[in-house]
Amino acid sequence: MLIGVFSDIHDNLDNLQKALAVFKSRNVKSLIFCGDFCSPIPSRVVGGEFDGDVHVVFGNGDGDRFAISNIAKTQYPNLKLHGEYAELEFDGVKVAVTHYPFYAQALARTGDYQAVFSGHTHEQTEERFGDCLWLNPGEVLGWKGSPTCAIYNTDTNSAEIIAL
Repeated sequence: MLIGVFSDIHDNLDNLQKALAVFKSRNVKSLIFCGDFCSPIPSRVVGGEFDGDVHVVFGNGDGDRFAISNIAKTQYPNLKLHGEYAELEFDGVKVAVTHYPFYAQALARTGDYQAVFSGHTHEQTEERFGDCLWLNPGEVLGWKGSPTCAIYNTDTNSAEIIAL
């Protein structure tokens, strides 16, 4: 199963559209968002334009969580809000998600997950802790360099970084 992983939109709707186009063209079934929509507007775009489930953890740059929660409850039930941490399973593969790399690395070291995803630093990082993949997909924003997202493959427990 292919899962889109992205983080740190910070209201850059142009790059968000590029990421969503990549996910659609690659037949991605679900999305994992590692935090920092910033305003509620990107949550509307993601919820309205992606047909599958979008698993969301909040970051430090999600200012109006109440509005984002309201959008998920009333308009886009495919937005699955998990607070600041998510524990998910796809095709028998256990995944953890948090915005912060410090916590993601600690989760990856437990051996409880095949993959752990985080954001926050705006820098793409991929590392292995035993059999666990820890991935920061970089940033949709494009503030610290080229904007990126990732596609995670549950069959191979690997990720492909995509430049937007």
